Amino acid sequence: MLADLLVGLPGPLLVLAIGLLVVAEAALVIGVVLPGSSALLTLGVFTHGGLVALPVALAVGTVAAVAGSNLSFAAGRYRPEALSSRWLTGAKGQRARTVLSRFGGSAVLVGQWVVGARTLTPRFAAAAGLPYRRFLPWNLPSSAVWGLVWVAVGYGASEAYERWSWLAVVVAVVLVGGLLLLGRRALDRIDALEQA
Repeated sequence: MLADLLVGLPGPLLVLAIGLLVVAEAALVIGVVLPGSSALLTLGVFTHGGLVALPVALAVGTVAAVAGSNLSFAAGRYRPEALSSRWLTGAKGQRARTVLSRFGGSAVLVGQWVVGARTLTPRFAAAAGLPYRRFLPWNLPSSAVWGLVWVAVGYGASEAYERWSWLAVVVAVVLVGGLLLLGRRALDRIDALEQA
């Protein structure tokens, strides 16, 4: 798991590793396999644990998300052939071009929030000929907010877990106890039916 790989790193290296991972997620198309949201959630959890200051984590999440999307756009503009031909041709490629042509920047904004699409949307936008001046005003705020949100969600989830983990334990004990009781009653009924 990602957290296991990062947990032993000192704060500055942890921030650098997660920032680079988020940039690479969009710029190098690894986001199809390893979404940057997972990395930013992890950063939020580590921030709550005191390994990283919250303002630093929020800044890194924002800058990395914006940088990754913009590098992805540049890759789509200057190396559109690097996109797999199956992504650019066929029904899915045509659909992506149609959506980007019809909706332009708003498709970029929505694509930022869809796992997998965040990685590919900037490339498709550039390859489809969307001008950078139309891409940037939609991508910049969307990417920035996306980075902030995922770090904040990780931080908040970690805090909520600390506050409410006792409740999860109580619920688990009650559920397991209830299942054991039901299982015992079912076995008793089966035994009673077999003896009858």
